Amino acid sequence: MTVQFSVIIPTRNREGFLAEAVNSVLAQRDVGLELLVVNDGEPLTIKFTDKRIRILDNGMRSAVPARNLGVEQAKGAFIAFLDDDDFWIDPLHLAKSAQAFKCGIDFYFADGEMVFADGMRKIFARDANVATLAHDNTILISAVCYLRSIHETLGWFDEALPYYWDWDWYLRVARASFKLQHQSQPAVGIRVHANNMSSQNDAARRANLDALCAKHGLGPIPLKSHVDFV
Repeated sequence: MTVQFSVIIPTRNREGFLAEAVNSVLAQRDVGLELLVVNDGEPLTIKFTDKRIRILDNGMRSAVPARNLGVEQAKGAFIAFLDDDDFWIDPLHLAKSAQAFKCGIDFYFADGEMVFADGMRKIFARDANVATLAHDNTILISAVCYLRSIHETLGWFDEALPYYWDWDWYLRVARASFKLQHQSQPAVGIRVHANNMSSQNDAARRANLDALCAKHGLGPIPLKSHVDFV
């Protein structure tokens, strides 16, 4: 099947989670895809045999350059991201976004489930538009699909914003008048655990959020995470 989607999983030393993330991508139905696993850590010991998988080495340059490398190497017309500790729970996630693209949508995002270490799950169900994105980031990167051609207009992800590159990207996309669509069904399981990037280093996050606000002319915004929305 022709490659329609380039799914990008940046990973760093989390092979215990990575296998489940990869399997959830390979379980997607009714679309042609390639899976780019962009390794930003120690050499992978997992051996993947599916011919749809490509392994890219990011040379430990950090997560945002890993995402840019994945987009640069992508062959599909559509980009989808999945964090290495998350997993898709809807096998038609990509197929649903493909239908949206046929209807003129440029950027598609779905709801998710926050999966806690004790087994508890809470639904993350939030819409977003150009106005709300000036105050809150309510889009889950692991539930996002979009036209790769958007990068031809907007360029790459901002590597100076390691904590808030995704929010920066959503603001850039929305303010450029690309068409967004929210799918109000959970597509992804988001693991909540001690090593999530957003749960660490409040001082660095605060500085990065201030940089985001300055870049986009936003007012003061308090620190929060996606868990605060469930």
